[in-house]
Amino acid sequence: MEEKPLKIFNASAGSGKTYTLVQEYLRIVLYSDNPMKFRSILAMTFTNKAANEMKERILEGLIQLSKAPHDKSEAELNFLIDTSKNLGLAPKLVAERSAKILNRILHNYSAFSVMT
Repeated sequence: MEEKPLKIFNASAGSGKTYTLVQEYLRIVLYSDNPMKFRSILAMTFTNKAANEMKERILEGLIQLSKAPHDKSEAELNFLIDTSKNLGLAPKLVAERSAKILNRILHNYSAFSVMT
């Protein structure tokens, strides 16, 4: 998958920008087999509130994806299945990568760049 070095999303308030940014962020880090890929991503938004919300949603997504199958709710299972389909990767691989990435982010939080 060839990545463009810069992606810009421009939309009005309440249009789902944060959701789109979180999904794009997860797509980039999960598609890579490098659990430190997040260190090479800089996500920028216009307010501190939005930056904090985006960080929270990325972490929540990784937590949901990395849960053991028997601990997932139906919505979390559907999220894993949808994410796996979107990436063209097996659900087990997505869950494993999510757990590794989450661990690396938490241990290298200062390198998790979502800012204004």
